[in-house]
Amino acid sequence: MLKQAQNNVVVRLEKNTRGRDFVVGDIHGHFELFEQLLTSINFNPAVDRIISVGDGIDRGPESHRALEYLAKPWFYSILGNHEAMLIDSQAREYGVYELWMKNGGEWSDRVSDDYLNLSAEIYKSLPYVIEVETANGLVGVVHADVPAKLTWPQLIKALSRDRIKPKDQQKLLWSRDSYRNLRKSRENPEMVAEPFIEGVYRVYLGHSIVNTPCLFGNLMFIDTGAYVTGNLTAVDLNNEEVILVQNKVVA
Repeated sequence: MLKQAQNNVVVRLEKNTRGRDFVVGDIHGHFELFEQLLTSINFNPAVDRIISVGDGIDRGPESHRALEYLAKPWFYSILGNHEAMLIDSQAREYGVYELWMKNGGEWSDRVSDDYLNLSAEIYKSLPYVIEVETANGLVGVVHADVPAKLTWPQLIKALSRDRIKPKDQQKLLWSRDSYRNLRKSRENPEMVAEPFIEGVYRVYLGHSIVNTPCLFGNLMFIDTGAYVTGNLTAVDLNNEEVILVQNKVVA
């Protein structure tokens, strides 16, 4: 039985006192590259943990392996917008299947309907947020963005009580607002205030591709575009070391 079939919108992980915790960017079906990353960090499945920012599927050759990793006790993932598209496509939401096919979902034609239905049920159980206690303080992991004007405790409270506004829910999965502000800040630093999410040390984000991991306020963008560049990035939450592996041939 998959460990995350618990239907929690927020998962909190206590401080790892025996090993290391790593947060990893969007894998997008590149699990051979992910395995290369595990080798490069000398990953120990007995004591170490991986926290994924979501989007384990689509745009890569091994999307069908995503469930294999979700079943492992050391692998945790939040819900990404690509998992959400699979869920909504299986539910026959109007227009979503076409959107999914335009964004890497064509691999689904090569697997059975039973597999896709199982995937949808499992992805429904993935949280929107993972919190991790670290030596530096509380760290959050969100797929796309943190809704503006919400402190971290307010976000967690709204999610936990099922009172999150639909627009804020969408921001968690789809928004690039903070990413756009990051880019604007590079051009006009004095015109854009860096965001600071109160109540959390740092929030790690995927979804928006950056050349190298970027810290913007206390938001850290770590998706280095595995499916485009062949680069997959992880960050050691113990010492904030950035680890990047590269696939010379991008599928």
